[in-house]
Amino acid sequence: MMRTSDRPSDVSQRWLLVAATSLGLSSLAAAALVLARTPVLTSLVPSDSFPRALVVHVNLATLLWYFAMASALWSETLDTGRERLARPIQLAGTAGAAGIILAGLFAPGPPVLANYVPYIDHPLFLGSLALLAFAAVATAALSLSRPRDAAEWGFAIARVPFLMAALYLIAALRQEMGLIDALWGAGHILQFGFVTLMMAIWLRLAQRAGTDGIPARTAIPLFAAASLPALIAPALLVAGIEHGTLHGLHTHIMRWANWPAPLVFGLLLLFRPRAASAVAFPASLGLYCIGIVAGTAIDDQTTLIPAHYHGTIGAFTLAQMAAVLARLTPSADAHGARGPTRRPLTLYALGTAMLICGLAWSGILGAPRKTGFSAADADPTAILAAALTGLGGAVTIAGVAFFALVAAPRIVRLCRSRTAPMPQNNQGTATMFAAAR
Repeated sequence: MMRTSDRPSDVSQRWLLVAATSLGLSSLAAAALVLARTPVLTSLVPSDSFPRALVVHVNLATLLWYFAMASALWSETLDTGRERLARPIQLAGTAGAAGIILAGLFAPGPPVLANYVPYIDHPLFLGSLALLAFAAVATAALSLSRPRDAAEWGFAIARVPFLMAALYLIAALRQEMGLIDALWGAGHILQFGFVTLMMAIWLRLAQRAGTDGIPARTAIPLFAAASLPALIAPALLVAGIEHGTLHGLHTHIMRWANWPAPLVFGLLLLFRPRAASAVAFPASLGLYCIGIVAGTAIDDQTTLIPAHYHGTIGAFTLAQMAAVLARLTPSADAHGARGPTRRPLTLYALGTAMLICGLAWSGILGAPRKTGFSAADADPTAILAAALTGLGGAVTIAGVAFFALVAAPRIVRLCRSRTAPMPQNNQGTATMFAAAR
């Protein structure tokens, strides 16, 4: 039985709640990181708590938020049969998310600051992470259907890197690659899926602003160019490339293949009529460009690296936040209804831009990454750079917290009302976002 309602599926609504909650909780862990990098305030955070706070923040603000949000977008239009299968998968994903949070806070294992996927070396944390990843990949496979417009092609093609990352991780562990290296490789591959999702969200935001967007004959090849490099690393691994050589190839693939398609796509879209007025799209594109510029300056293990990925990741996060608020905006024929405020998006974009500038400035001065700020022997310039980082982080956290307070209660109401039809003028009415109209 095909879905006839213009409301997203119940499974999609629950994934959306997991996503918004994860992002909101990430702001608490981020607060500890910001304090640890801010002059004068560093003493408020025990030095040994920084690594664990970093693990919790990265997992909540990236993996949980991205996996859950992707699953929410993919599962909007599930038919009755597939939705029945997707419910236990979504519950497993929720259990995995809860396990990551609990283990991140309370499990006794040491924090391992692996790139992309830092973790607590404890079975509960690793098992919960595996359960969440399984649920996201299973949702991606189960919800796949024939795309009906260019944006839906983007959401469909973005599944490829998620599947490739899972296959790479399994194959790497079977070849007895170390967990840190295996997760690092899978994390590299996932970046191609994240940017492809971001491109599809950009297109849908522009369409909601009244533009026709980019024609499918142009958009689809760009979506493919963004995602298909994710096929290279798994193929090389299966072909027997030595692990050390593969590590270097990962870096080159990321350096040369991850950014051109999103940048070209974003610039083409920006100059379409009315696209510049799309909610959060120009700001997201701007953050992405700043992240690319910061990446070109990286030459050592300094805070230029987090400056780079806070730009690219911040761009994706901002686009997803805009997608959530768009989903929660009443439909056009909801007379007199008002959608949620957009102020969290403005706060987040401004704060992230300041954070990137502070991290980049600190990195140019030689500040090491993955550590708190140390005032010992710090000159005034380094203190100013660290202060800008702290201020930007504080504004970013405020934007995320504001977003969660705006979005989560509305999503809870939608989940509670799933068994009853909602009136047309209800301010909680959720409309499709990823699905074609």
